[in-house]
Amino acid sequence: MRSSFAILAMAVSAVSAQSVKTYKDSLDMTIDPNSVELTTRSSWCGAQQNTCDTLCSDNTDKNNCNDDTLNWECTCSSNSSAPGLQYYTQTMPTFICENLFAQCISQTNTQSGSEECKKKIQSKCAEQSPPKNLASDDDDTSSSATDTATATASATKTSSDASGTAAAVSTTSSDAFAAPTMAPAGKGAAAAVALGMLAYLI
Repeated sequence: MRSSFAILAMAVSAVSAQSVKTYKDSLDMTIDPNSVELTTRSSWCGAQQNTCDTLCSDNTDKNNCNDDTLNWECTCSSNSSAPGLQYYTQTMPTFICENLFAQCISQTNTQSGSEECKKKIQSKCAEQSPPKNLASDDDDTSSSATDTATATASATKTSSDASGTAAAVSTTSSDAFAAPTMAPAGKGAAAAVALGMLAYLI
């Protein structure tokens, strides 16, 4: 009796394992669009198109996504071919892969079935984030350079103004001390005239 149950359990496991389809990569995977809420599908399409732009350096030949059917197109103008969307997150192939894996797990109740889901589906789901948009980085760099130039010019002007103020202070100080230094010379001349007159009288 026990052996019969063991054989039955093995048979169920075998059926579960065989029911998981083998995929070459996430590009081969499909799901029923109606199994996903429309708001989620719309979000997927938005992310898909953003990533397509990024991978093509904002120079796409085709970049379409239908949130009703989950059909999409992405080709770069540089070579008229699709970038490796299956290698990055935030793409339709990866969204579909992750959803298909979740469905697979929910439909199995055995350890071997879960392992098959991981091996045949989850292992095909990308984990690498898309690269940063280089065009946006260039804009940031340009803005940073402009800010730096403005700050430098402002600092230079402030320094020049400070130098001008220092020069004005120095000139004023010199003028202020000029009168006192001339005063003793005037008194000396008056004394000389007085002595001359005294000598004349004598």
